[in-house]
Amino acid sequence: MAAEAQRSLVLQVYDERYLDVEGVEEEIAREEILSASAPGVTSDPADLATISTLIRDMRILLCKARGTISRGRLTPRVDWMPSRTTTSVTRLLVEELTSALPPLGSREIKLGTVDAESRFAISAEALDGRITVITGRKESGKSHLAKMLLRGLLSHGAYSIVFDLNDEYGAIGQRRDGSRTSESGKVKVVRPGRELRFSLSTVGLRSITNLLSHSLDMPGTSLREFVKIWEQLDSRDELSLVTLEAAIHQWRCNEFVRDALFARFHTLASCGLFTDSESAKFDLQDFFSLNPEGGSLVISLSGISPMNRRMVVELMLSKVVELLEHRKVPPVFLFAEEAHLYLRETYWEDLITRMRHFGVFTVFVTNQPDAIDQKIYRQVDNIFLYSFSNDADLALVSQASMADADTVKAIVRTLPPRMCLLLGHAVRHLPVVVTVDPFDSPESGTTRRFFKEQVELRA
Repeated sequence: MAAEAQRSLVLQVYDERYLDVEGVEEEIAREEILSASAPGVTSDPADLATISTLIRDMRILLCKARGTISRGRLTPRVDWMPSRTTTSVTRLLVEELTSALPPLGSREIKLGTVDAESRFAISAEALDGRITVITGRKESGKSHLAKMLLRGLLSHGAYSIVFDLNDEYGAIGQRRDGSRTSESGKVKVVRPGRELRFSLSTVGLRSITNLLSHSLDMPGTSLREFVKIWEQLDSRDELSLVTLEAAIHQWRCNEFVRDALFARFHTLASCGLFTDSESAKFDLQDFFSLNPEGGSLVISLSGISPMNRRMVVELMLSKVVELLEHRKVPPVFLFAEEAHLYLRETYWEDLITRMRHFGVFTVFVTNQPDAIDQKIYRQVDNIFLYSFSNDADLALVSQASMADADTVKAIVRTLPPRMCLLLGHAVRHLPVVVTVDPFDSPESGTTRRFFKEQVELRA
């Protein structure tokens, strides 16, 4: 921080290098040659060696101006320059910086430490209505941070849906020692084909047509006939898998259309996601009504086929948006880990425009930044960035609206594990490096290792 009498300019140091003074390299070479050729000469009455050493060791800090603190408040104004002679330069701690900013909210989510010892938290309101990306190379701590955000949102009564690829999030209501947290009763884990099965009437025509069109690639002609069959059965209150199969068999239409209808019907009937049993069906609206103080619906996508995975995601997102459009459920946070494995391309734009408008606030977690559509980076509100060394990955993340390439490339390359760079709304667009706390939960989703298991077997 460069301070004058009435105001201070906040500078972010993003790189450090030696001061490049003209002729300094020639001077270094000359002194090395003289030292080697005349080792006995040590007299220096003018103390020139000390001055030369100080000049050679001088460093220049590359900075970016981030705002002005005036009368205790930080503003984004950077339209002035401090004096080179009368200005004092001091270190500004993150805690001091945040005290100069108005709070974003009162609901804290504790993350870790900054400046080696100061506790650091973000407000849950900083994620509300926002798009968030957590990215970094594998085993850097992305999932741990996502779980901390999820548990923090739960503690403040928020609702969330988690697409869990590796069975990592089901234990967020437990501590490492086996005891339960106050949020344990708010977590519900469902597995497609078991706890997660839908009735046709509960899902509705809109969600089913989205599923047939986007996941099963049903042609438009066949889809129109399917809608007619559905509406006829629904008008008679006879909608079920059994009656739908019989209606397709009796429907008067082209044979190719009938074959397409039967092929998709048998896929729906055999995937295990649909049931005619009222007691076995899952109702998404009931999940919200039965958890008035918030809850997390963890959908386990581990161990199911890619086709069923896409079908589950299509059904859930279509149904959530439908309920939100009619204001039947409150806004919800969506945690999507490695979303490119199950999210169709046309949903990227939906998630950052239409779905966010209705109340779906997405947290993307990935170790492949290029797997997230570039539209996300241009409109993302928060980025939690762990270590990356690949230039292409760094360049891609630098496209985010609140990031600059110099900061990202200089800081992220050298981040150790468990440390991340925060960018965006949650930190008022001021880059902050945080040492994230270990997540107090039983280990889950860890990578199996051959040699470790052999040692355990011998023991």
